[in-house]
Amino acid sequence: MRNVLSPLFLLLILIPLHLFSQDQELKIKKGEVVDNLPLNDSISETFALYIPEKYEDDRRWPVILIFDPDGEGAEAVRRFKNIADEQKYLIAGLNYEIKNDSLQEHLPYAGSLINKVMRSFRVNPGLIYAAGMGDGAELATAIPLIYKNIRGVLAVGSAWVNPQFIKQHPAFMYSILAGDEDSNYFQLKNFIDYFDKANYPNEIISYAGRNKEWPNNYVLSDAVTGFTLRDIKDKLREQDREFIAFLFNNELENAKRFERRRNYFGAFKRFKQIQEKYKDFEIGEERLKNTLKELRRNTAFRQQRRDYQEAIEFEELKKEEYMYLMEMDILQNNFENIGWWAYELEELQKKAAENMAAENVALRLTDYANKLSEAYFDQLQGSEAAIDTKVFVSVLRTAIAKNDPEAYLKIIELAGHDGDYETALLYLEDLLITGYDDMESLYEIEGILDLKLSPSYNNLIREYLGEAKYYKAQVEESDNEKEGSD
Repeated sequence: MRNVLSPLFLLLILIPLHLFSQDQELKIKKGEVVDNLPLNDSISETFALYIPEKYEDDRRWPVILIFDPDGEGAEAVRRFKNIADEQKYLIAGLNYEIKNDSLQEHLPYAGSLINKVMRSFRVNPGLIYAAGMGDGAELATAIPLIYKNIRGVLAVGSAWVNPQFIKQHPAFMYSILAGDEDSNYFQLKNFIDYFDKANYPNEIISYAGRNKEWPNNYVLSDAVTGFTLRDIKDKLREQDREFIAFLFNNELENAKRFERRRNYFGAFKRFKQIQEKYKDFEIGEERLKNTLKELRRNTAFRQQRRDYQEAIEFEELKKEEYMYLMEMDILQNNFENIGWWAYELEELQKKAAENMAAENVALRLTDYANKLSEAYFDQLQGSEAAIDTKVFVSVLRTAIAKNDPEAYLKIIELAGHDGDYETALLYLEDLLITGYDDMESLYEIEGILDLKLSPSYNNLIREYLGEAKYYKAQVEESDNEKEGSD
């Protein structure tokens, strides 16, 4: 998500938010996720809400606002339901798709959600948190632009970071969740290093997977626990030793999942994080020291640590190599090197079998090559680049992302425009072999009418999809010609 915020827009949205005027029209049943609640009368967007069964109006509650990139507010809220019950939060999720480049467009809806929740419930204005994934994470990290008292942000897979804004804003907590199979894994770690230097409280939690979907509930729980502990430490929540011990034991049990999967190096890193997280509460110190000591003696742990260091060095070298070679190949339209890219991805699959660290690196590098080629594809197709360059980058995409239909469709279009029907039909069949079944889109490609009407084009589509738009008309025309000759 690329974001440029005008000074005028910031002046318009930096307005006081309504506080605590109870909205009597909004009646919610506690203990249930309620969906499609209106943000306000002037817009059609809605939100989902979860209020714990133990919610009472006798105190002001912390709230987590959730921004799902697909606008699946209710589904996102359900992921936080148990966390809300255990750690006493209200949860609100916006039913609004966040998938274009404009923060200016999205931020007012976030402001409306804050206003609505604060008008309707006893919310503590100093304990408002934002959580999001992907583009939703970028929106969540930008919310302090409209609500300066934001207490913390939980960002899955991405973040909006403005150094100038960071310097001017009161420190809030960043909790970043990073999928260890995603190519931007280390970029997210770099964000944390930056927040450290800026004296912002922060935490990064790694989890198995990519950043295109929400992590498991126990990962989310550990992240929210960081917010809760900070509030307790700052005396903004009750100083309950039993409750702190409950949170500690939960995180400890979650960390042991690494051990059960024999990921001893991952377990060691997570136990170290927990040790740092609870050092001010004097809970489980001796227990953690013994656990870490036992792991250091573990032969498998030491081997995994070596594997990790070797894999990281390999990854850095490969990323530099991919960036250089792809740029050179595109500049030179080096069709001869297309096979190398396909071979390289196959080699990464073989490397993934070496060990756990190598597997994660192979997945990240595959994702890196995919995103790099996609960025070039998107950039060049809308440019004045030569047709050969556009064809090359499209062919490169089919070698790296075999199931991405956009590149195949673009080759069919470009080759059809150029009169190279043989190439267009070749990539039409390759696309159909992937399982692509959107027949209508194959007839919506612009500028290739003669090709779309041809028997060869329609015969291929009918062979794979069972029907073709102009196949029947061709058969009837052929039959009529035969009758005429008779």
